[in-house]
Amino acid sequence: MRFPLVSVCGLMVGALALTGCGAGNGSAATVHKVGATAGGPMRTGGTLHFGQSQGITQLDPNTIASSSQTQLQTLLWDGLTTYAPDMSVRPDLATSWTHSGDYRHWSFRLRPGVRFDNGKPFTATDAVKNIKRVLDPKTAAQAAVKISMIDTVRAVDAATLAIDLKTPNPQLPNGLVDVKMTDVDHIADINRTANGTGPYKLARFVPNQSVTVVRNDRYWGPRPKFDRIEIQRYADATAAQSAFLSGELDVLTELAPDTASYLAVGKTLLGAPQPAGVAVWELDTKSKPFDNPKARLALSYAADRAAMNQAAYAGKAVLNDTDQPVNPQSRYYASDLPHHAFDLAKARKLFAEAGVKPGTTLTFWTTAGANLEWTTMGQILQGDLKKIGINLQIRSNEVATWAAKAYPKGKRYPGLIYPNFLSFPPPPADYSISWYSNEGTCECNWTAPDSYEQAAAAVSRGSGQDRARGFTNAQRVLNANAPIITLANTSPLSVAQTNVRGVWVQSEGTLHLEHAGFAAGGRS
Repeated sequence: MRFPLVSVCGLMVGALALTGCGAGNGSAATVHKVGATAGGPMRTGGTLHFGQSQGITQLDPNTIASSSQTQLQTLLWDGLTTYAPDMSVRPDLATSWTHSGDYRHWSFRLRPGVRFDNGKPFTATDAVKNIKRVLDPKTAAQAAVKISMIDTVRAVDAATLAIDLKTPNPQLPNGLVDVKMTDVDHIADINRTANGTGPYKLARFVPNQSVTVVRNDRYWGPRPKFDRIEIQRYADATAAQSAFLSGELDVLTELAPDTASYLAVGKTLLGAPQPAGVAVWELDTKSKPFDNPKARLALSYAADRAAMNQAAYAGKAVLNDTDQPVNPQSRYYASDLPHHAFDLAKARKLFAEAGVKPGTTLTFWTTAGANLEWTTMGQILQGDLKKIGINLQIRSNEVATWAAKAYPKGKRYPGLIYPNFLSFPPPPADYSISWYSNEGTCECNWTAPDSYEQAAAAVSRGSGQDRARGFTNAQRVLNANAPIITLANTSPLSVAQTNVRGVWVQSEGTLHLEHAGFAAGGRS
C-alpha cells in the first residue's frame, strides 16, 4: 500500500534540501545529495543496524502489504528489471529485452548462472511461475495491476522469456520491476528461508520484531559490502530516535517530518528527489455513507489540509485538494481541476444531502506507534467534524490489524476513514492511474466509469500527447468522483549516519541498501 517541491531550505516531501541552509538548532545538516548518501570508497565488512517503528510481519515480496517491508525487496530478491537512481529502468535478472513495433510482443533474455539461495538454478520457467502467481487473483499481489496487460507468458528456453500482451503497452519493463523472482515451488517456506537471488540471504526472521540478512557470497552481481544487515523494530518513534542519536543505529526510517530537522543535524537525510507518493484517506465506496459521492466530497471539504500540513508535515508537504494523485508540480498535472478547499459549510450541506445527519459517528482507523502524522490529521478532522455535528472516533491498531481491515480490495468497512500512504512511480509510469481502474487494487472498491477506463487505457497504451491527455482525463474523473481523499504529496523520510555510503531512495519511497557500505576506514 504503499509514497512538490517547496522552499529551497525546507523538506521537499521526502528530503530536506538543506545544503547551505539552517536546520534544527541552526547547524547545517550534511546532505551530500538530495535523496542519497554520499558516494566514495567503501570497505567490505561490518553490520548495518537499521531501525524502524513498524514491524515486518511476513516476507513474501509479491504480497507486500506495508512500507515497513520495502527495504527487503532489493536485498533478498531481484526482478527481471530494476530502477536506477534516476528512475530509468535497467536490466536485473533480464539482461536485455526486445518488443514488436506495436508493443504487444516482448522477449526477455535472462542472466545466466543465477541460483536461488538453495542452489536451484533460476530459469525462464521460474519467471513464468512468478508472473502467473502475481496475476492470480488469489495471490492478492499489489504488483498485479502493473502487469495486468499480460495475456500469455512462456519459457522459450531456459534463458528466454516471451510475453504477449492483451493490449499494447510500452511500460511493461517498468511494471515488471516490482514482480520479484521467488522460488514458487517452495513459496510456503518463504518466511523461514526467503530463498531469493539477491545480494543478501535470510539469517533470521522474528515476525513483527526483527530481520537479519547476511551477505550472499554466490550473488551474481557485485559483491555486497556489509557482512550483515540487522533490521529492528522499536516500540515507538521516541525509542528509535534515541537509538539513532546514540549511534546504536546506522539508518533510521519512518521519520515524522517534525523530527527530521534535528535528527539530520550532522547526519544525512534521505528522501526521494522526485517524490511521487501521496497521503490519502481511503473509503469503502460500496458501503454507506461513502457509497454516495456527495459524502466523499463532503469529507474532502471538511479536511483542513493547511492545518494538517503544519501540524503533521511541518508545513513542508505539497497540498493536493483535487482528490487525484498526480503531484501538482508534475507536468502531467491537470491544472484546471476544481479545488476542494476547506469549507465546513459546504461539507455540512453535502453530508446532509448524502443522508449523513448530525450525531452520526465515523471511525478513523490508524496505526499504533507509527505514522504519527496520520493520527495528528485525524485529530484535526475530529475537531472540525464536531463543529458540524458529526462524531469521529480514532482507533489505533497494530500494522497487521490496520492493513487487514481493508486490504486486499473487496472488504467492507462502512463509516470508516482509512488513512494510507500510496507509493506510486511518477508519471509517465501509469500505476497511479491504473491503481484506481476496475482491474486495479484500490482498497476503495470503486467501480470506475467507462470514461475513466478509457482514460486509463490511453495512459497505459499511448505515448506522447495521447498519454498526457489520458492523464488529464483520468484526473478529471477522479476529481469529480473523489473515490479517495487526497491530502498532500509527500514521501517517507529516513536518516543515516555520515559513514554510510551508497543508499538512495526511489520516488515512491523504497530505500535501496543493496549496494551500500561503510566508508573506507569507517566504524562497523
